[in-house]
Amino acid sequence: MAAEFGFGLMRLPVIDDNVEDIDINQLQEMVDTAMENGVNFFDTAYPYHNGESEKAIKKTLVDKYPRDSYILSNKLPLFSIEKEEDMKNIFNIQIQRCGVEYFDYYMLHNLSTWSKTIFKDVDCFSFIKKLKEEGKAKKIGFSFHDTPELLKEILSKHPEMDFILLQINFVDWENESIKAKECYEIALDYGLEILVMEPLKGGTIVNMPDSAKNLLKNYHPNDSIAKWGLRFSGSLDNVSYVLSGVGDLEQLKDNIKTFNEFKPITLNELTLLSDVTEIINDSVAIPCTGCGYCLEDGICERHIPIAEYFNLYNQASLLGFKDFSTQQIYYRTIGLSPDKGLASECVDCGECSKICPQHLEISKYLMEVYKKFEITMNEF
Repeated sequence: MAAEFGFGLMRLPVIDDNVEDIDINQLQEMVDTAMENGVNFFDTAYPYHNGESEKAIKKTLVDKYPRDSYILSNKLPLFSIEKEEDMKNIFNIQIQRCGVEYFDYYMLHNLSTWSKTIFKDVDCFSFIKKLKEEGKAKKIGFSFHDTPELLKEILSKHPEMDFILLQINFVDWENESIKAKECYEIALDYGLEILVMEPLKGGTIVNMPDSAKNLLKNYHPNDSIAKWGLRFSGSLDNVSYVLSGVGDLEQLKDNIKTFNEFKPITLNELTLLSDVTEIINDSVAIPCTGCGYCLEDGICERHIPIAEYFNLYNQASLLGFKDFSTQQIYYRTIGLSPDKGLASECVDCGECSKICPQHLEISKYLMEVYKKFEITMNEF
């Protein structure tokens, strides 16, 4: 059975670049379009849009449609938990924000080496197992961003898990750091239902260099670049849903069309995607997906907007760091605001790297941002 498309609620349309000011009117049209076209899986999380994602889906989906007509997925944020009672308090907030009595899929958010001390000290697994027994979570599982070895350790101790959410895309498939293929194969061995996140790697795949786009366009002139990423992830065995953050109505329509007319990826296409991956890897200076985990409260004591700086750096890198004054001005505007720190203020504590799903050496990259941006700021 082919995978289905799931509406990710992490990168919703916003007003005036304010992450908390979701464009409810546009989102309503997107939700209605999804439901009308058979897309009824919606995935949110406690920190998405600083909590506004959960509230927005209540307004646009829960308040309008019968509960049995859609599937709602949510996550318990391990990075916000310090003691046992935090789990119940946060879950109750999520239930209230979303306006439901249960979640169809409920997972521990971002199991990794960074969060290992949390789920060892606080019995998160027993908590979600109890939620399932009480009917407050129909299926339980976890999202994962770490090594195959840790995944084996977790699954051997917790066979009660129903599903896993894995980062899978053709760029990360054989990446030595992400090891998406190895993690996927372990999930298969344990018979888990598999959900896919980041099939477009936070937009990196869609925004690939023109040379890579031309390879794909020459092969399938009428297909969008996003379609290639979605088809790759959706062609894998045991994948039930491919979740992708949707930023506007046109993206949504293209994704729906891809799955309504789904064609599994072929061997010839896999060879082509290998060539495309090589081009992408050679062009991206900092492989940040902009997920924002490093921006959670308590992670960076200097409040450095890491993802924003990395995005500006990548833009400037594509220009060969020539005539990148626009990026420099944006950097200065962001960094000199009273509630945000400059790259040079990084104290190399390592907390951000511990939570990074891409396992980036963030402090090292921030030093590169500093070299390219701050030493030239006095020119403006």
